[in-house]
Amino acid sequence: MATYTKEEDVATTQEDDPKAREALREVFGNTARWSSDFNGFTADVTVNINGSEESGTITVKNPKEIEHSIKSERHKEFLNENMASIAMHRGSRSFEDSDGKYKLAFADDGSHPQGRAVTMGGDGMNSFYRIKEGRIHQINRKTPRMSFTINVEESIKNLEGKFLTHKYTVYYFNPENGSIKDVESYTDDFKRVGSFDLPQYRRIINAENGTVEAGFMQLSNHKLL
Repeated sequence: MATYTKEEDVATTQEDDPKAREALREVFGNTARWSSDFNGFTADVTVNINGSEESGTITVKNPKEIEHSIKSERHKEFLNENMASIAMHRGSRSFEDSDGKYKLAFADDGSHPQGRAVTMGGDGMNSFYRIKEGRIHQINRKTPRMSFTINVEESIKNLEGKFLTHKYTVYYFNPENGSIKDVESYTDDFKRVGSFDLPQYRRIINAENGTVEAGFMQLSNHKLL
């Protein structure tokens, strides 16, 4: 999914549950991320949107430092948003600086098919995850302007045994009535370069307003900086 502006943290009366905290800490530790010594990479890149294709080169250092030679505005937007999202989610950070800074608590007994719900008091987005078997199976966030659910359908393990999300679907809901606004289906593949799992391929199939569109970005000849 495209990057989004996070809501400000808010005050909360939710009590922190140490068991929920440790469960989510384990999940966080099981997720593949680039280490703090990651300096970025260069690659050749091809962007295809509904059959319209453009190729060029790209340099990625972090979510805010991405340079490439793609010219078409639509292809640039697709590449910028998705590469920034990948760099953000794969980037190095600690549990305490991310999900761990909120008040965490279980919201059910875990009998749900997608795992036990863990709520995040104070994050400003009414967020809760469903976790099962050491990884996230569902992410839910809601604000006055947008609401979405991410269902993680398939994950793979890297050489260190950490999870990389391979297939997932994002459902966007109308905040006024809860109806489905649009749906995006993602497939991600990665290439191991040195000790880093770098993006190799992302395909998105989007259904919205009675139409279905598809696009992908494919990277090759990766070189670490």
